[in-house]
Amino acid sequence: MSDYEWPPKSQTPVFSPRVPRPGPTLCLALVVLAGFLLFGPVRSYYVQWSAIRKIQAAALAGDYAEEFRQLSLLAKMGNRDAQGYLGAMYWRGEGTAQNDEQAVFWWRKSADGGNAEAQAALGQAYSVGRGVPKDDQLAASWAKKAADKGNANGEYQLGTLYWQGQGVIKSSEQAVYWWRKAVDAGSVDAAYILGQVYFDGVGVEKDDKTGVMWIRRAADKGHSEAAYVLSKAYKFGLGVDKDSQLAATWARKAADQGNADGQYMLGVLYHLGEGVAQDERLAVQWWMKAATSGVYQAQSAIANAYATGKGVARNDVQAASWWLKAANQGDAAAQSNLGVAYSKGIGVVQSDATALQWWLKAAKQGNLTGQLGIAYAYANGRGTARDGKAAEFWWLEAAKTGNVDAEFGLGTLYYFGIDGRPNYPEAAKWFLKAAEHGNAQAKTYIEMMKQNGQLDSKTL
Repeated sequence: MSDYEWPPKSQTPVFSPRVPRPGPTLCLALVVLAGFLLFGPVRSYYVQWSAIRKIQAAALAGDYAEEFRQLSLLAKMGNRDAQGYLGAMYWRGEGTAQNDEQAVFWWRKSADGGNAEAQAALGQAYSVGRGVPKDDQLAASWAKKAADKGNANGEYQLGTLYWQGQGVIKSSEQAVYWWRKAVDAGSVDAAYILGQVYFDGVGVEKDDKTGVMWIRRAADKGHSEAAYVLSKAYKFGLGVDKDSQLAATWARKAADQGNADGQYMLGVLYHLGEGVAQDERLAVQWWMKAATSGVYQAQSAIANAYATGKGVARNDVQAASWWLKAANQGDAAAQSNLGVAYSKGIGVVQSDATALQWWLKAAKQGNLTGQLGIAYAYANGRGTARDGKAAEFWWLEAAKTGNVDAEFGLGTLYYFGIDGRPNYPEAAKWFLKAAEHGNAQAKTYIEMMKQNGQLDSKTL
């Protein structure tokens, strides 16, 4: 599997507070008007109607400040829907300074008046401890109130709380039950989470086809991360037949919505020429978008592009700079490449000690290049004191993959001896393995050992 072929990452559903923007302001207007036509005094009716018209105009113009002012007026007059929307604006800091405590204040007023959306939002606040002390029991209580009214956000949140065992007894069955209800009530997030659950086979029997079904429902409603996951499903044939054209289509949908993972995927497809005409320049452009958003795979890909001059002018300094970004996020391939750069002084000031540090990080993650690099460094005293036992350890790790360089390295290590004590039987064993894998130097050592009487006939 190359650096550009990877399976979908496993994602345990993690609840993320999502307070949707108000629906069409016309709906709010009708709700408010109905109440005041029946019960409100004439003067109050006109004040409310004026505020509603201004909210509509502000929403269309994207004028959050005016929308906030008019919602504040309605909220202070006791309208519970306006109170809920005002809380959302405080939560996001739209039209006013972001203020979690004020968000909770207005949500509580709205929730106490029976507004299900505000009840769900209040549950979210308690779930993450924003604006109020974190309280799992209250989070579950408010989510249940909203869910029992058929509110999609409340149902989605309650499902997540059951999944995590937060404020309720952990139950994957209950989580799936409430997520399904949330989907039926219109929750796109719930459809996405259900897809991931079936892909991962956690809490349910793994079923890629069912996973694709739920992911597609979310992707069709504009969920950018779902579009990215669907592109991976088509690329790797997970729950669907492989289809590079559809992989590219869904990757572009995700990328065009600003989804960084989708941007990286689209770059990969341009790099490979799958579903699109191969174009290294466009690959780099999409990777750059993803890389600046912090996607470490994209950062590593950009580094590789600069190192090879594909899609961009070769620039070793830039290559090292991008490898460093990815390496600091724990990318083993970038760490090993950075080790090579420091070892050879390519794009950075040569430093065997720094090379050793990066190779060690990569090696501990099972990266073959890192294992080979650090074994060589210990065997030759590059960047550290010579340490035959450490070299042996890392070459043995690399040799588990059948790597011929590791096999030859072990042969030479045992031939010349750890701490000055040669081990000819072990040397012969590893030289023979390397020779079988085509290493010419290993064959030379075998012949030399034969001539010197160092090769046991039983080994042959």
